[in-house]
Amino acid sequence: MLPTGRIRQAPASLLERTVLNSRFDWEVQHLLRHYQWIEMVQTEEYVRMGVLDPDMGERIRGAVAGLSAEEVAAEHGTTMSDTLFAMERALYARIPAQATAWHVDRSRNDVQACAQLMFGRERLLGVAETVRGLADAAVLAASGHTGSIMPGHTQHQWAQAITLGFYLAALAEAATTAAESLHALYDGINLSPLGAGALAGLELPWDRSRMAAALGFHAPQPHALTSVASRGWVLRCAAELSVLGTTVSRFLTDLLWWSGSSCRFIDLPDELAGISSAMPHKRNFPILERIRGMSGHLVGLSFDLMIGQRNTGYTNLVEVSKESTRFLEDLFDTSETMLALLQRVIADLRFHPDRAGKAVNGEPLAAAAVANHLTLENHVPARTAQVIVGSWIAAGAQDDPAPDALSLSSLAVACEEQGYRLRLGEDRLRELLDAEEGCGADGRAAPPGRRTFMNCSSRPVNGSTP
Repeated sequence: MLPTGRIRQAPASLLERTVLNSRFDWEVQHLLRHYQWIEMVQTEEYVRMGVLDPDMGERIRGAVAGLSAEEVAAEHGTTMSDTLFAMERALYARIPAQATAWHVDRSRNDVQACAQLMFGRERLLGVAETVRGLADAAVLAASGHTGSIMPGHTQHQWAQAITLGFYLAALAEAATTAAESLHALYDGINLSPLGAGALAGLELPWDRSRMAAALGFHAPQPHALTSVASRGWVLRCAAELSVLGTTVSRFLTDLLWWSGSSCRFIDLPDELAGISSAMPHKRNFPILERIRGMSGHLVGLSFDLMIGQRNTGYTNLVEVSKESTRFLEDLFDTSETMLALLQRVIADLRFHPDRAGKAVNGEPLAAAAVANHLTLENHVPARTAQVIVGSWIAAGAQDDPAPDALSLSSLAVACEEQGYRLRLGEDRLRELLDAEEGCGADGRAAPPGRRTFMNCSSRPVNGSTP
């Protein structure tokens, strides 16, 4: 005998206890208000279509607006743990019996998809705002460190002298770009599923554009199946946040290094520091490790959300709409916590100019300026000039690699070995090798072509360069 499809038993206690109850409680807490807005908009449409008279519509909207989470939760045991069914049953006591057409030609599929998207876009905007806060904090901190000279590195080696402000401007730019991407994503996903029905539309002449506008969407999602089947917006949010987390982790790696005992260029106040129980003299910064660890969670959560949809049919599925999005809130929560903590770190960052200056002055970080001079003033081919400077520094490094130990006479020898005669005075050589002078750290104009914090930013951050 074929099954009739009729359900005569309540859900198994194991299913209810481990899955349904927690999801019901979550939806009541996070989706109920969205369900209420959707209900009021659909009721208005019933009135517009003549399905309900205006007075009845007004009474229903009043009942929906006055519905409490406690009333909905009280219906939990009578509705197969479905929030929309519980909400409907709670409203029956408030709605006149004459409202027989209430909820005619309606599906839960598009309503649930719409409420989830409303929740998602709200959280997305919240994260975007937090990213903007990080960008603002980085701009403010950068403006206070335009003269904070430190060594910048490539391939984990000191390469050029920079300022901490220059570095923080890169963080500000990365955060600004991320915020712009999140806002662009919001615009891209802000299409209403409402009116798509179960998967192929509804029978009555619902005005989907009108309902979309009433709920703050740009427009309705054009395709009904996409409306109820796709959770692409979830994956796109996760992808953007995992990229942001990866970028944050790279900045955190630098901060961890610069705050460690090998550098000690930067420091944090006591309230953001920790001590070692075995070595109480050490200042540890576990907050930096926490933030970087959170950035890893974003990548993991993104993968979880992706794998939850993979190999599922393109239709409305509980597996996709509820189970695969189970950790979506964790993704947004972790993102906001990570960004808020990093903003606090950047705002409270302290710089040790003596330690950083010692590192800058202990390495020939301005050697490229010498090579450029050989090319521009002595007409040495650029690659040959780099070879000359490289051999000059390598010979000097046997005794002392500090710029002060590099002599004019040894540079002249390196030039002669390549067939060129050096035309450069001692004072000019010392000027070229002065990394701090090249960065313009004391407020003077840097020599032409040399980088400073002020002229290295490729574009303004948040409309202005500090």
